[in-house]
Amino acid sequence: MRRGVRALLVAVLALSLGGAATVTWLGLQGGDTCAAAQRDLDGRCVRLDARPDVAGADLRPTGGRFQAPAQDLDVPLTSMSATGGALDPPTLTEAFEVRDPGRTSAEGSRPRLVAVHAVRDGRAPGNAFFEPGAHDPVVTVSPGDELRVDGVTYLVESTEVLSKADAAASPDVWGHRPDGEARLVVLTCLQRAGSTGAARDNLVIHAVRA
Repeated sequence: MRRGVRALLVAVLALSLGGAATVTWLGLQGGDTCAAAQRDLDGRCVRLDARPDVAGADLRPTGGRFQAPAQDLDVPLTSMSATGGALDPPTLTEAFEVRDPGRTSAEGSRPRLVAVHAVRDGRAPGNAFFEPGAHDPVVTVSPGDELRVDGVTYLVESTEVLSKADAAASPDVWGHRPDGEARLVVLTCLQRAGSTGAARDNLVIHAVRA
């Protein structure tokens, strides 16, 4: 494996430990002093543990949409890079496709990756995929559901809830595979009611191109 590809893979394996996996909901507050990046899909203000690195993410609007029709989700799709070895989508109202220069190798391709935030007691794109306000949320996306990424339709095959460490090491998320070019992974954090601090688990959605 070339050194550059190996270094990128090491960085990618750390991505699920940050960003969408660690955003926490700390409360709603009124007024108009909230930065746009801190508003959820209902326009309410969300306080985050740390302000996302918007500049470092090198955001590139695609002009496309990320859609989950069964979950009534339709949000803008933006391309982003990892910042400092962490995947940290900078807004609560968009889906973010992660640019992966090392996606293709002799072993195949890594799945296309879309990351979305979820917040506690608010509504970000990731909240569409699990039951709100529950201590042990039921996943609301099922096999056969459609996911559309910039006009390309994928069908959900399976979902899983993984600890952040397990998600970071999952070959189904980050590994090169012969059919990887046709696959999609959607990554968000699973927010549990009554908990505090960073979410412990990732919700991982696996889909294949229709």
